[in-house]
Amino acid sequence: MKKLAALLLFLCAGPRLYAQISEAEKLSVPPSSAFKLVDLSPTLTETPATPKAFGLGVLQSFSGDGWPQDYSAQFTPYWWLLPKNRNVYRYIGIKRTTDATGKETWRNNPFSAFKFTSISIAFIKKDMIPDTAALSQKVFSIGFRSTIVRAYGKAYTKKLHAAVDTLTRLQQQDILNLVNADTAYTRALLREDTATVARVIREYASRKNESLAGVMTRVKEQLAARPLFQWDAAGAYAAYGMADTAWRTGRGGVWSTASLNAPLNPDQTNYFSVAAYARYMYDAYALEKDRIISANSVDVGGRLSLEFDPVSVGVEAVYRNYVSAQALKSQRLVGYVNYRIGKALYINGAFGNDFGMDKSRILALFGLNWGLGSERLDMSGLTEQP
Repeated sequence: MKKLAALLLFLCAGPRLYAQISEAEKLSVPPSSAFKLVDLSPTLTETPATPKAFGLGVLQSFSGDGWPQDYSAQFTPYWWLLPKNRNVYRYIGIKRTTDATGKETWRNNPFSAFKFTSISIAFIKKDMIPDTAALSQKVFSIGFRSTIVRAYGKAYTKKLHAAVDTLTRLQQQDILNLVNADTAYTRALLREDTATVARVIREYASRKNESLAGVMTRVKEQLAARPLFQWDAAGAYAAYGMADTAWRTGRGGVWSTASLNAPLNPDQTNYFSVAAYARYMYDAYALEKDRIISANSVDVGGRLSLEFDPVSVGVEAVYRNYVSAQALKSQRLVGYVNYRIGKALYINGAFGNDFGMDKSRILALFGLNWGLGSERLDMSGLTEQP
């Protein structure tokens, strides 16, 4: 009876155990696909990352009026659905399998990241029509981004399971089994000295939380590691405002990025990445021999980048060819930088040459991406049902 009373006292007065539910950290706020369609983005290639529940973006060209004219918003439906099923294994896509000999193995589902598909919209003010009038159009764009394949190395699942298994066992330990060996606790329990009982329980709970915090750090670091290979697909549609009430189709396109990520340090916080990019686009306003035509185009290019958390830098080159007329060719070559200044706050910029039919144009962009949402993962009871 006294032990039961002590347990009730712990539940009421003791500190709450650490890390039963934890927030997913280092989630990204990727540039909007709605921005990318109109080439208004520091990079056109996708970066391997898990998006936050909701994100806001502001982007401004240095050739603009001084006040940002371009805004985006994007959301990831996954974070708004099935909150009870978001444990670590389902989040990263790991399943347990047993062979004929009873040996247990852990495998990553390469299609598990598809659930993080995000939807984006953007409101833009930019001169998208290649005529002689230097007038900006109001542009409304909507897009999506999905990860089709995400693959980790063989050691990844083993390391993650080992860390999660240790965390689970520590969480499931009964603190009363630890404090029962403490003579001060036993004497206080016999004397019904509730103040001493509460103090001893708090001390042991505090020690346990310290050990949990260390293991939790290892779990979060493993969850934040980039995959060795990732294949992304995206698409968007943009309408141009030709007048106050007239809106017409401007562009529509689909594109894909395949990336390889090589870790540069054992902690897997620094990476060298290589990405290949391809896009097919319909453009209702392309310029051919001083006349505006509608045409389809194909983009092919890639990106090299270095990431030293929280800074990443790189260079991107994309070649564009309009298939309806071989004379319509242009290219984009930019250097970019991305810096995470807070938990979900990023600044990014790019400088270089942008697409241009008659001559290359200077591209100078500065952007701010801000993520909102509380993305929580269940860290308890994972051993029984991965």
